[in-house]
Amino acid sequence: MASVQQNGDKKSDINYDYNYDYSKEPIEIRQVDAMAAFRWLRKGIRDITVSPTLSIGYGVVYTVVGLVLIALSWNHPIYAVGMVTIFYILGPLIAVGLYCMSRHIEAGVKPSWDSEGCRALCYNPEGYIGFAIIIGMLVVFWTIVAAVIIALNFQSFTVGDTLPETLSLLISNKNLYPVIGLLFLVGLAFAVLAFMISVISIPLMTHRKVDVVTAMIASARSVLTNPVPMFLWAGIIVLMIGLGFLFAFVGIAITLPIIGHASWHVYRDVIVDNRILTAKPDCDVPVFPFLRGKI
Repeated sequence: MASVQQNGDKKSDINYDYNYDYSKEPIEIRQVDAMAAFRWLRKGIRDITVSPTLSIGYGVVYTVVGLVLIALSWNHPIYAVGMVTIFYILGPLIAVGLYCMSRHIEAGVKPSWDSEGCRALCYNPEGYIGFAIIIGMLVVFWTIVAAVIIALNFQSFTVGDTLPETLSLLISNKNLYPVIGLLFLVGLAFAVLAFMISVISIPLMTHRKVDVVTAMIASARSVLTNPVPMFLWAGIIVLMIGLGFLFAFVGIAITLPIIGHASWHVYRDVIVDNRILTAKPDCDVPVFPFLRGKI
C-alpha cells in the first residue's frame, strides 16, 4: 500500500496521493439522522453557487436531451412513460461530472470548464461501463414488462395523435385506472430497485475506484441502514425532477445540477471516511492508459 502523507491529523486523499489503494479499506456505512436529506439538498445548492455557469451549463446539456425526448414522444405517446422512466433511472450516470465537481469543491479547488465531465468518466471507465450495462438491462426488462401489460390490457384503447390528447383519453376512461395503477406500481418497484443500487454507486466508484458490484452492494446497504433519510431523499429527487418536467424540461437545467451535487454529499455522509479531501489545482494524474487529466 502506498504511503499516506499526513499534516497533523489530516490525511491526504487520492487526489494528492493517487497510488493509495482504497480497495483494501472496508466500506463502512454510517447511520444518519432522518433530516439528513435536507442537509444534502442544502449542500447541493451551495455547490452550485461555487461555479454556477459550469453547473447550469451541464444541466442545459441534459435539458436539450429532455426536449429531444419530448419531441420523439409527442407524436408517439406510447413511448412517453418509458422515456420518463429511463431518464430517472439513468440519472446517476448522467450526473457523473457533477459528482466530480463537488469532489473538487470539497477539496478546495474550484471546478473549471476544461473537460470536467471527461475527467470523471475517464477516472473509472470500467466501473461506469459495468454500471451502464446493468442499468441498461434493468431498463430493457422494465420496457418489456410495461409492453406486456399494455399489450394485454389496452387492446381497445385508441391512442391519441399527441401526448396531451392521449393523457386526456386515459384520464377520461375510468376502466383503465386499475391498469394504470398496475403500471405505476411496477414502475415504482423498478425505480426503488434502481435507486437502491445506484444512490451512491457512481460517487463511490469515482472516489475509491471500486468495481461496480461492490459499489452497488454498498449502495443497497446504505439504503437499508438509513431507510427514512434515503427514501426522503428519493422523494426530493422525484419532486425536483418532476418540477423540471412541468416546465417543459427547462427546469432540469437547475434541478439536475442541484441533485448531482447533493448526491456527492449523500455519499460522503453515509460512507465512513476519516480522510479530508485535498487537491492541488495543477495536479496531473494518469487516469486512463492513453489519457492524462486533472483529478
